[in-house]
Amino acid sequence: MAKILVIGGIGDGHVNPMLPIIKAWCENGDEVHFYSTEDARSKVEATGAIFRPFANFLGGVRQEDISHFLEFIVLLLNSADQVVPTVVEQAQKEGYDYVFHDSLFGWGNLIARHLRLPNIASHASFASTGKKPKMAGDTLMKQVVDLLKGGKFIPEIKRLSTKFAETYGVPAPSINEVFCQTGQLNLVYTSTFFQPDYDRLDSSYVFSGPSISKRESLSDFSLDALKGDDRPVVYISMGTVLAKSEHFFQLCMDAFRDASYQVVISAGRSMDMGLFRNAPSHIIVRQYVPQLEVLQQATVFVSHGGMNSVSEALYYDVPLVLIPHAADQPIIAARVDQLGAGVVLNKSQLTAAKLRDAVNQVISEQRFKRSATTIGQSLRDAGGYRTALAAAERFRQEQGIK
Repeated sequence: MAKILVIGGIGDGHVNPMLPIIKAWCENGDEVHFYSTEDARSKVEATGAIFRPFANFLGGVRQEDISHFLEFIVLLLNSADQVVPTVVEQAQKEGYDYVFHDSLFGWGNLIARHLRLPNIASHASFASTGKKPKMAGDTLMKQVVDLLKGGKFIPEIKRLSTKFAETYGVPAPSINEVFCQTGQLNLVYTSTFFQPDYDRLDSSYVFSGPSISKRESLSDFSLDALKGDDRPVVYISMGTVLAKSEHFFQLCMDAFRDASYQVVISAGRSMDMGLFRNAPSHIIVRQYVPQLEVLQQATVFVSHGGMNSVSEALYYDVPLVLIPHAADQPIIAARVDQLGAGVVLNKSQLTAAKLRDAVNQVISEQRFKRSATTIGQSLRDAGGYRTALAAAERFRQEQGIK
């Protein structure tokens, strides 16, 4: 049996796809040590893995406050000194067989090389080809290119990259290497159909579709009301990393106060629920909602465009209204737009009327549902975490790991 070092990311979208895989390893008798931030402890320990915390290096920075992709690169470069020494110091005492790591957070590739261990990368978003995506339409491509400019951050990136190289004895990482920590095996939780520029990637990339499994519910939310009502269901969630969005949720209240459908809002654990004290009966708000179960009842999903949320919606054939904020969200939104599975709104120009009109459009025009169903079928056909497990097992055999 193997002893495995797992380095998770920050937020449900990065941690959740890894959980069914490490649960299967634990059930098979492997010893798994999972490093992540403290908020992931309970769900990690529920798989049978040993949880080990590292500091939340976001330091209170919210994704919606990050103005440029390159500002995010600065944050990631700064994170190395907070994560790498913590993990390496403990890992050197353990004698691990290989590393399984998030491709964005945690510097898993660097740590694997330092420990001279084989590594498998978990890609919670699209796999990066290292090149600008070819798939977006002109308008959305302009948004992506503009996001990538941020020239004022270049000097700081160069300084931090040089410091990084000197500290860890490696070549200064490129922006793509900072943003994407690849593995010898790369598990990508989407389909070859949904992945942009799939033909640019090599055979080390295995596309398994969303890694979906039953999760422990932390909510008192009941699905009975949704199942007993014929009105369309609009589900709204801005994910776990966009921590506080009072203005957005007030806008939702204004947009849907007189709507003829049911609205379910997952507001987040840090939200002041007093904001919703006067919500009408057709707007149901909880700090936490069992997302997979609600999506199976939903007609449309309003989301920030995080990969985990988008994939789960499409897995259940649910079209989207996307309001991307930062990181990979504009690129994910561009792909959804290109394939016709949703409407994309600009967060800086968002109004209650625009949000309401977009939701009404997605509900009324069946082309969005048809496109979502096409993508959803490709995601289901990819095989889920069992495909990822099979690829990992082949990798272990090739590396001589039992």
